[in-house]
Amino acid sequence: MVTDKADGACQLHNVQFYNLLPRAIVCSAFGQLQKKLAQARDDGTIEIWNMANAPFLEKTIPGGEGISIEGLAWAGSRLFSVSLAGTLIEWDLGKIPSVKQSILVTGNAAWCIDVSKDERLLAVGTEGGYINVYRLDNDEVAYERILDKQEGRIVCCCFDWTGNFLVTGSADAVRVWDVRNGHAVHKMTTGRSNRNQETTVWAVQVMQDFTIVSADSRGKLVIYDGHMGTVLEQHVVSSADLLCLAQDVERNCIFVGGVEPTIRVFERMKTRHHHNGDKQFVRAYTRRGHTHDIKTMVASGRYLFSGGLDGSLLVTASRPVTVDVHFPLLPSPSSRVVRDCRLILLKYVNYLEVWTLAPPNKPAEGGTKVLQIRSKNDEHIVCAAMSSNGRWIVYSTEHTVRLLRYDYNREEPVHSRLLRVTNTPEQLAVCYRADFTPDSTGLFLYDRTGEGTINFFSCTAGDSEEWDHKQSIDAGRWLSEMVHLSAVSSCNRYLVCADVASSIVVFERTAESKWKRSISLPRYKLPPTAFALQPGQTRLAVAFSDHKLFVYDFDQFTFVFSTYVKVSAADHSIGGIAFDPRHESALVLQNGPKILSLRYGPEIEEEMLQQEERSWNKRQRPLMNGSTHGNGGGGGEGSLTKYKLRTVRDAPRLVAIEWLAENELVATQANALSMVEHLPAAFRKKAYGKR
Repeated sequence: MVTDKADGACQLHNVQFYNLLPRAIVCSAFGQLQKKLAQARDDGTIEIWNMANAPFLEKTIPGGEGISIEGLAWAGSRLFSVSLAGTLIEWDLGKIPSVKQSILVTGNAAWCIDVSKDERLLAVGTEGGYINVYRLDNDEVAYERILDKQEGRIVCCCFDWTGNFLVTGSADAVRVWDVRNGHAVHKMTTGRSNRNQETTVWAVQVMQDFTIVSADSRGKLVIYDGHMGTVLEQHVVSSADLLCLAQDVERNCIFVGGVEPTIRVFERMKTRHHHNGDKQFVRAYTRRGHTHDIKTMVASGRYLFSGGLDGSLLVTASRPVTVDVHFPLLPSPSSRVVRDCRLILLKYVNYLEVWTLAPPNKPAEGGTKVLQIRSKNDEHIVCAAMSSNGRWIVYSTEHTVRLLRYDYNREEPVHSRLLRVTNTPEQLAVCYRADFTPDSTGLFLYDRTGEGTINFFSCTAGDSEEWDHKQSIDAGRWLSEMVHLSAVSSCNRYLVCADVASSIVVFERTAESKWKRSISLPRYKLPPTAFALQPGQTRLAVAFSDHKLFVYDFDQFTFVFSTYVKVSAADHSIGGIAFDPRHESALVLQNGPKILSLRYGPEIEEEMLQQEERSWNKRQRPLMNGSTHGNGGGGGEGSLTKYKLRTVRDAPRLVAIEWLAENELVATQANALSMVEHLPAAFRKKAYGKR
């Protein structure tokens, strides 16, 4: 859909044919040390989210066919997972996430994992009823012991606060194990709502006073005394299964979720019936936001992170109550606008699509799919790119890279040809990121070996059009982490790269067509979430996870503009920046589900100062749009700090924004219908008096 252009406005290509499918979140774990959330999806993908400020997706470990992650756990900065393949895996989250070590556990498929509070022991529950205990010492995983075998699978497990006892949930029972001798201390049976149907304990939590909380398939929340092995309380929470629990240690409350997509909160408090000082769990309030089963929850401070069948990551907070939804989108960049041919490349999990964009003032002629490319063996596509002239397409999986030539016939797209380029240099290997130069004659591939190498290829002129390897850029000297943001200037002279360790490096092309480091920008305390190069200028706009935004001229070595942006969607990071080609001092920002327009400059600075002087006394005037923080985080003296911000439009499930022409902006959105039509029917509860 293309919106009409008003005076002083631009046409907006509202791309809504990006038909992403929902990918359920099956388990998650929060690392308190680094404030990072790890979550696994049903296709085996593991996502690492940075939650220190506004949440953003930092790294992704691709999944694949037949890969099933059933549990995640952090031990400091170390991440562990278990799967139905019966393996315990420790992940190396360095430059390129990879398997650090893999251990086969006793008992076939592994269903659950937990790490003790002192991060000394790790336990894995298996299908065969075995509990494998490992010791975490000196960055190693050492076998400790196997606890006594029980009948049936171990569905869930949780260490107590001392690390000496382990609580497990299985069919019809909750058990307390003494890890020091490997024997069961208590077995608490749950009972059955139907004598022919076993009760499955889906989740357990242990509180600081050794009170045990369990959630089971009867929809009951059961409270046990861990010392005595007796039932203290029972609460009927739902008529369907309860699947997950989370604990807020500071507020002494429990979060409960399950098939019914409502999170219920139970607070522990004194009641008038208990005069001896004992406390009871009381249902406090509910949180809503999911549409289907809630499968996993993790609490940290005032925030609760939950996920489930609908694939959305829900971040809720209390006092004040906020609900922030992150839809199951793919890692950026997942769409690429091809300006010369008015095409757009869309990346899916295991295939690519190329669609047409409407000509100016002719909205009915766009939105036609002209090409679809499936990956070899349906492997997960890590990255993909398309040249500006539409002639070249490159994509990479974990094991395969493909360079394709696309002869696009604009008049008759059905007669277009797609050919695989076979005579490629050996350096054209698997990568985690790819960029074409704007003139379509250069290609950057970011190597997956972990050495930080960027391979540059050039296309020879003439009829042969062969790609030759020209240079291996040793970017690892200045970038200690993997590159998650990159851009090539419109003049094909500069390459800018940023990593999650807050390093931003500018590479310059010399007269001999060699790339060398030109400058490293001043490092900020937090990682960048988006940046953009201004066409025809040497200015770089960078946004960070705390909504810090600056514009830096790397030719003059000066900050042009620096501020903290007070955005309306404060719980979302700034995920995209695009310089407005019609105004030198204007930016278009992507902030969660909103498209924002930001104007700065000397005239804006003067206008805002005059407004402040007319409205408030200089000594006591409050912050104006948060903009008096202009020099925070390395802003140079004399840089502009004032700005005007307005919302252009709301765009739910916004994926990316990019300029197509001087007066045409492309906003790519995930199709809302495709995210729900493939889901099973949601839980339905009969309301009294309604059909």
